[in-house]
Formats: sequence, structure tokens, C-alpha cells
Amino acid sequence: MCMKRLIIILTFLAVFLNCSIAADIKTVTKDYKTVTKDGFTITAKLEYPKIKQKTDFSTIVLLHSLGYSSEWWEKLPDDILNSGYAVLSIDLRGHGNSVYNSKLIRVSWNSMKNSAFAKYPDDVITMIDYIKNENKRTFFNNWAIVGSDIGAVTAIHVANKIEYKPKTIVMISPLVKARGLYAPVKLAELDNIDILSITGKSDRVSINANNYLKKFAQSTFAEYSAQSKSTGMLLLKHDTSLSNVIVSWLAQYLK
Repeated sequence: MCMKRLIIILTFLAVFLNCSIAADIKTVTKDYKTVTKDGFTITAKLEYPKIKQKTDFSTIVLLHSLGYSSEWWEKLPDDILNSGYAVLSIDLRGHGNSVYNSKLIRVSWNSMKNSAFAKYPDDVITMIDYIKNENKRTFFNNWAIVGSDIGAVTAIHVANKIEYKPKTIVMISPLVKARGLYAPVKLAELDNIDILSITGKSDRVSINANNYLKKFAQSTFAEYSAQSKSTGMLLLKHDTSLSNVIVSWLAQYLK
């Protein structure tokens, strides 16, 4: 099944690279803030194509790496937008612009305890629920998540917990455990959600995690080795074809 999926990916990629996708399309960009139950402010950027008479868009949620922010996705958001989808880039707690607690004191990820990282899934769901209610252009009956390292672990927890399930999850540099967030059990509880797991060719931590996590998958668990020795979001920088691979995978699941 995984091999079949990889063949499909390569087929889609070949078509993708040989077709002219609308470049530099006009987009709508909106910044959002929402406050969690414990008073922490989470920020996100929503983008979608500016297309007349288009009432809603399938949405891709992007969850970044530990120590980075939603500004590090390279050309992936543009490639997603050019394919006709909406992009919701969330700054995780302690990163980017999501750094203010209930007392308006700046809190960085490198000073946070595991108890704070444990709130990541609820933070993400709070933002998704907020966007779903505030912007009718987004379509969360047909959506997906792309997460990198801790963002990938968070994606598994979000998919497990949220009521309206994503169609698929793309994990870049997957981890078994990140700052107390443990992926295997939550992955084992997911039904009918296919996974694409992407690792760098020399990243033994993620390769080992990939080999362990696939034992728990209840649906398709496809594997892709990026042509870079980097890890996390830096894979997108050093392997420029990777963005096309991700969008090609997503296109199988989203309308």
C-alpha cells in the first residue's frame, strides 16, 4: 500500500512539474489572534486565493518546527495557494508572535516546561475553531495538516482530538516524542487518516522515529526520503523539490 502511494506521488509530481500552475496569483491575507483558556495569545496567518465567485477553500494547516516560526516554510505556502487551497500558518506557543501570556509577559519556547508544550494540541484546535467560525472562506470539512518535528507530533494529537478530522497528515522529520508530547499511542487511535512521513537522508533520529511510528499506523503510512542532509523545516530550503512532493500528496485528498 505504501509503495502504491509513493508511485502515485511520483506520478503526480511528474504532472505537477510539467504543468503550468498559476504563478503569483492574487491572494487575500488575514492575521488572527485568539486567546487560550489559560490566557496565552496564539497568532496565525490565513491566506487564500482571490478568486471571484469562489465561496470556500480546502485548508492546509501548517505547524512549524521547534525553535522556528510560520515564517520558515520557504515556498510551500505559495505552492499550496497556487494549487487553489487556503493556508493557515500557526505560530505555536512560545514561537513567532505567539509569545504573550495572560499577564502580557513574553514567554519563549526555550524557557517553557513540558506542561506548556502539552497545551499545543488544544492551542491549535482553539485557533482552528476560531478561524472556522470567523472566516467562511475556509473549509474544514476538507482539510489537512503539515507539521515539522514538534509540529508533526502536535498534528497527530490534533487529529486525534478534533471533532472534524483532517483528510491526511504530512509529517516532516517525525519524532516519537517531543517535549513530553508522545505520538505512537495517538497515532494508533487514528482511523482512516493516511500519513506521508518525510525524512532527511542522514537524519537518523527521524528515520528511526519513522520506522517506529509506522508500526502504529492504522491506515496508509507512506515514506519519502528528501534529497538533503538537513532536518525539519530546513529540508524545504535545501531540497527545493520537496514542496512539490507535499502539494502533490495533498492534492490526492483535497477537493
